[in-house]
Amino acid sequence: MTGSWRVTRTTTTLVTVMAGVAFAVPVWWMLAASVKPESAIHEDVDSVVSFVPVPPTLENYEAALRRGEVTTTLVNTFVVVLLIALGGLCINAPAAYAFARLRFPGREALFLLLVVTIIIPLEVIVIPLFMTVRTTRGLVEVLGERPWTLAALSIPFVAKAFNIFLLRQHFLALPRSLEEAAFIDGAGWWRTFWHVALPNAKPALVTVVLLDFVVHWNDFLWPLVVCQRADTRTVQLGLANFFTQPPISWGAIMAFAVLATVPMVVFLALGQRWIVQSLITTGLKE
Repeated sequence: MTGSWRVTRTTTTLVTVMAGVAFAVPVWWMLAASVKPESAIHEDVDSVVSFVPVPPTLENYEAALRRGEVTTTLVNTFVVVLLIALGGLCINAPAAYAFARLRFPGREALFLLLVVTIIIPLEVIVIPLFMTVRTTRGLVEVLGERPWTLAALSIPFVAKAFNIFLLRQHFLALPRSLEEAAFIDGAGWWRTFWHVALPNAKPALVTVVLLDFVVHWNDFLWPLVVCQRADTRTVQLGLANFFTQPPISWGAIMAFAVLATVPMVVFLALGQRWIVQSLITTGLKE
């Protein structure tokens, strides 16, 4: 039994390492290409030499900062992601707790309908969503083009079925004894939610924030539909702009891709333990 367990563990470790290497190889090539001269990027692409940035240079990053309006696109994307994540917590968390603990007519049917919407891709609703957002175009005169665009990029995605589903599963896993103790002390549903449920749901809350960050940091279709000016572009539109405006510089493209990837990697690294803890507890019931 011990030998079989060791073989299984060794096999699992090898598979995990191989998967990690498979994901790391293109990232390392991107990093290496971002510090290579333009003429050296396409040399020896079929050998290990292409992964060695010799000689290193920062001219690609200078070109990316000069051409790509990196600061503007990063700020726009951060604002959109923060509005979606923080606004989503204000809506999705109370909705999830209501589905988990409150009893009201049609709760199960309504929750089932909500879950079904998870499978609907954005491509299906992008036209009616755009027609809806366009009805608020008159607010541009009040807010300005850039604030209106950032609001149009974020507000339609604040309420999210998957986040409600995930948070509901976590609230179901909370011990009812904690809530019962709060009720005995005279707390109502809202105080119980705010002072008992939310503090014990930190892993799930951080997880949905990180998921929103990853998903909407990489948004392309919706920003492509909504953004009409250069100062409203998000990161992915800024990167795509390198492919449409000559000269096409692969070094600058790789440098911009690195700059666009770093914030996401940092956020995921900081929140990794919360994601693991959330996955462990979600779905368990007392």
